[in-house]
Amino acid sequence: MVKRRQDRSIIYEIDRANRAGVYYLNSDSTQIKFINEITLDGFRTFPKTLYPSGFGFRVSGNPLLPELHDKFGARLRVTLSAIAPSSINQGKNVVRVTLNEPSLIQANRVVSGIKREKFGEIRAVVADFLSKQFPDTFQETDTGLLEYKPNTIADLLEDESVIGALSDRDETSLKAIYPQLIGATTFSLSSNKQVKIISEGIKTSQKVYLERTIAEFKKKMDKSLAESAWQTFLRRHILTLLNIYAFVIEKQSVQLDGKYPDFMLIDAYGYLDIYEIKKPQTPLVKYDKNRSNYYWDKELARAIIQTEKYISHVERNRFELEHKLKKLGSDARIVRPQGYIIAGKRADLTDDMQEDFRTLNDSLKNVDIICFDDLLDNLVALQMRLTTDVNS
Repeated sequence: MVKRRQDRSIIYEIDRANRAGVYYLNSDSTQIKFINEITLDGFRTFPKTLYPSGFGFRVSGNPLLPELHDKFGARLRVTLSAIAPSSINQGKNVVRVTLNEPSLIQANRVVSGIKREKFGEIRAVVADFLSKQFPDTFQETDTGLLEYKPNTIADLLEDESVIGALSDRDETSLKAIYPQLIGATTFSLSSNKQVKIISEGIKTSQKVYLERTIAEFKKKMDKSLAESAWQTFLRRHILTLLNIYAFVIEKQSVQLDGKYPDFMLIDAYGYLDIYEIKKPQTPLVKYDKNRSNYYWDKELARAIIQTEKYISHVERNRFELEHKLKKLGSDARIVRPQGYIIAGKRADLTDDMQEDFRTLNDSLKNVDIICFDDLLDNLVALQMRLTTDVNS
């Protein structure tokens, strides 16, 4: 018994008298990357577990052959037998695997049942989806398959290994839902446990965030970074570093005539302050030998003058600016805005320099100089307070 393709190549041939034969897979079969032929043993008629068209094993074939190939690779040789039990015979160069067809037929029945069940579930989900999306066209169904099953997340997160396996998308989704959960919580005198869980969660999140921010801050302080790099870093973390503020306005956010500073920040009461960002390596003061005292370094003096100009410009255009900021969602009050310049390191100042730096800083009318390491110290102090709160 021989069956051929249109090109006259053999799909299978069976010697009925000897009950032996060979089955050759099509070149376009997905199973040919694992085997290209199957030895037939004990058959007088064509096996029920193979496609007569040359596409290989039915039903279980697609998951079965990859498993065998992963185990034995190119050494794999497969025999389908009507009478012999399933077996593995490992030689030096070849591994011969015999598959018992009656057993394979039984496995195929189970797999087919699973596929029918899964297909039924898929159809039910599709019907549920269509009825909800197009209720006027499709009959209403309520399988519940598209709905969230309560306790699924809780059961999942009880496994500690899940946290380490979370993807970036998982983490982003969990962080995004946290404020919604807090907003949806009904607080009462009997909800102390819920309040405590939320409070501890917020404090722990802040503590972890601060630890990472401090570590990054210290790492950057040891490098000679451009002002733009510090502007980017502080833009991301400035509301935490300067925790009296509630809103950051970048100069790209407002379009008024003239230059605008690196940042304008609005505090919890709606008052606006101006920030200019320099570098930790920016010199703060220079020594005047003739007068035996220190004066502002040239670069910092320019920054002070520029900040004064920013303040003046903001005050002159305060009504227009307040109107634009209102569109951004901020009810800012521009009343005597204060200017701040983040520059240099206090650690670079000697005792004499620090005294004159303090005098010079106090003499400024509308501008204050904040050192990078002072900013870092404030952040460390905030972290220590949070650590004490979390551990108490």
